[in-house]
Amino acid sequence: MGAIAFDGEITRLLPLGGRRVRLDNGHLITVLPSLGAQTGVSLLGDRVTVEIAFNQLKGWRLSRLP
Repeated sequence: MGAIAFDGEITRLLPLGGRRVRLDNGHLITVLPSLGAQTGVSLLGDRVTVEIAFNQLKGWRLSRLP
């Protein structure tokens, strides 16, 4: 099984690289930095894609910047 992914917008920068993201469906989630190489630095107002794997216990991860 793959991951579940949603698009959203960064609304707040958190310590240790975390981000608060408002998904396009209106939900507000806390996102941890992606694992591995980061493709860019995400800032307030940036559009991002977040994902969570079915077997992942640590929550949502920032997967990429569109």
